[in-house]
Amino acid sequence: MSRSGHRFTCLPVLALLLLASPGRTSTAADAGAIVSAERAFAASVRSLGVRDGFLAWLAPASVVFKPGPVMGVAHHQKLPTGWHGLLAWNPVRAAISADGKLGWSTGPWIWKRDSTQKTADAHGEYMSVWRRQTDGRWRVVLDGGIGHGPPTAAEVAVTYSAPVPGARLGSRPLAARQSLYQADATFARLAASEGVPGALERCATHDVVVLREGSLRHDGRGAAVAALTGREARARLVSNAQYIAESGDLGYTYGSFITGAIAAEDTAWYVHVWHRGPAATWRLALQLVMPVPKKRS
Repeated sequence: MSRSGHRFTCLPVLALLLLASPGRTSTAADAGAIVSAERAFAASVRSLGVRDGFLAWLAPASVVFKPGPVMGVAHHQKLPTGWHGLLAWNPVRAAISADGKLGWSTGPWIWKRDSTQKTADAHGEYMSVWRRQTDGRWRVVLDGGIGHGPPTAAEVAVTYSAPVPGARLGSRPLAARQSLYQADATFARLAASEGVPGALERCATHDVVVLREGSLRHDGRGAAVAALTGREARARLVSNAQYIAESGDLGYTYGSFITGAIAAEDTAWYVHVWHRGPAATWRLALQLVMPVPKKRS
């Protein structure tokens, strides 16, 4: 729970103009369903413990990051049963696809060794991707997060991000999946040639969420670019997996994120959540980067 060399662009000028207006949630899909599911998931963990609470909500083929991707159900089945400390979280941002079958949320988490403690032992931010199953129930298909220091204030209010669905985005599923892969590849080329802040400047939504280990959540493209400038230069991203909603307006990708030489053990994993608007161009709505802990000498 840099600018130099070749120049790539995630959006043509027309697409930038079309996506400049704020997004609206589709009337056919309510992102509140994601918030309700996330809150119920958190309540299950509080009452059942981490192992059984997660097993009640993970999809059969779910992936969790520890920090690399592992099968979620198998991982949690190996954990001890019972209640072992308090893990709590709440969503503060959520989104859903136009067909109401895929969504995501993010927000703060805390960990206490003892629930009666006044202060938490650890803080961080989570990110979950949700998929509605064939029986109509929501289940987590992707879960990860980062840790950071204590926040200055508790967050309760929820805001929503949403694609602006274009006509017939989901009418060509193979082409849509290929376009999502290409969007991720374009971001990777920009990150390698111009740096991660430059890639975010070109490819992210105005309200993008960016999560980094050791830092509070960065909300918005400007804040994220400012925070990462000078901190992250060029990076090499290699996509491992992609998934897209049937409506063609929301998808996610994940893979490896390397900021230097592999031998330097600075490898991390990334998750990208993408929204696609009326110009049929993908924009990055959330980026999570989870570093692999360095081996102790």
